[in-house]
Amino acid sequence: MNPNRTRKMARLIAIILAAAMIVTSVTFLMSLGPGSYSYGASRAAQQRLDMQLQTLKSYIQLVHDQYKDRVDYDTLVDGAFSGVLKILDDPYSEYYIRPEAAEQFLDNANGSFYGVGLSLEMNEGQIRVVSAVPGTPASKAGILTGDAILKVDGASMEGKSLDDAIGMIRGEAGTTVRLTIMRDGKELSFALTREEIHLKSVAYEMLEGNIGYIMLASFDDDSDEEFTKAKKALLDAGAKSLIVDVRDNPGGLVDTAVNIAEQLMPAGPITHFMRQGKLIESYSATGKSYTKMPMALLVNGGSASASEILAAALQDSGSAAIVGVNTYGKGVGQYVMAFSDGSYMKLSTFYFMSPDKKPVNEVGVTPDYVVPLPVNEKREALLSEYLGFAPMSEKTVPLPGSVGLNVYGAQQRLEFLGYRTSPTGELDQATLNELARFQKNYGMPQNGSLDSATIKKLDAACAELIASTGTGKDLQLAKAIEILSSK
Repeated sequence: MNPNRTRKMARLIAIILAAAMIVTSVTFLMSLGPGSYSYGASRAAQQRLDMQLQTLKSYIQLVHDQYKDRVDYDTLVDGAFSGVLKILDDPYSEYYIRPEAAEQFLDNANGSFYGVGLSLEMNEGQIRVVSAVPGTPASKAGILTGDAILKVDGASMEGKSLDDAIGMIRGEAGTTVRLTIMRDGKELSFALTREEIHLKSVAYEMLEGNIGYIMLASFDDDSDEEFTKAKKALLDAGAKSLIVDVRDNPGGLVDTAVNIAEQLMPAGPITHFMRQGKLIESYSATGKSYTKMPMALLVNGGSASASEILAAALQDSGSAAIVGVNTYGKGVGQYVMAFSDGSYMKLSTFYFMSPDKKPVNEVGVTPDYVVPLPVNEKREALLSEYLGFAPMSEKTVPLPGSVGLNVYGAQQRLEFLGYRTSPTGELDQATLNELARFQKNYGMPQNGSLDSATIKKLDAACAELIASTGTGKDLQLAKAIEILSSK
């Protein structure tokens, strides 16, 4: 692919994360009329499809004529259209039967709307929170990434579509909506007052030590231009290093992410698109807009989609230290297509990969420096959890592949600190990798060994996390500043 492809072409592809009160991209609309369904199918496959469509017509007619109650053809045909996407079991693909549902989805792209500031997705049949927009009613109330929405104003979300939930949560400014959510097996209730949500995608400031800080809330149509201005202002003010913050940024336009990556990395691949196991598209940086300087990128579990394109690009190119916890893992992109009858379809059409062609979907980007933020729990609850961990009192340093209490206890502590481990008691390769990552975080030899020094540091890190709970200290930002100050 030509690395200098125009913004016009790049904007044809949008990463879309369906959202309540925030939509993360301007959509590309493809108009589809009758007979426009043949895309590269073989002649035999096309003939078989035509035969099956005739059978489907007879099937719909039979149901219409023989069903116990009256049902119109439009309802049955809409059900057939919806069923094609439902059988894919893909949370990001959806058929919009009602034009107003599609309009609701597309209207969010304006960047200003009434709601509570939640980005949502359908996950295993549940409406789940991807992120709460900072400064919005949802964020102020303490709704977190991963919360499952059970009820809206007392109405169960069971069986509801994502757009049904969005429509129920949205409403006029000043009105109240009550959300019942499930978090860690407990039901919680929040009464939120809707307000007009203004999405400002870029904010910046100069930190001590001539460290520039840029917060990216989303990858909107003009976020790359705002980012350019922010970066220039910081450089003109004397910034010698840079922190870019995409925590709780649920994504946006691919070309915006690409254009920002262009400014932050040398020449080389940014991302690759895969469909049905084949490479269909690649984006690359030219290096012409790159300003080399020490840099850190802040990420968390709410960093999704286009945020992960940027994170993976900067990590694989070695342009920035990635700091935080594992990103969300939405590595698929969608087109939105308009049919001639006024209905719409949102369809996942590709996976995106890192520059080194590592998968992102359902995996995310693992930071170079894993640093958790204190969770919204009482310090006593965290301390109680920590005190329930297995002791690490065995004197022998475990070998790779061995099983023991020290390994189990270390895995519990690593998971507590935000590392990608599961307590099994076996010192497998994944645990060795995360131990080495932990050692890197704390300036220790990166050998993956569970020696006495590493055991002591694991306990000290857990104690630090517990002690910081309730203080409001941003441990991730502090770590990024520490890394850049050392350079």
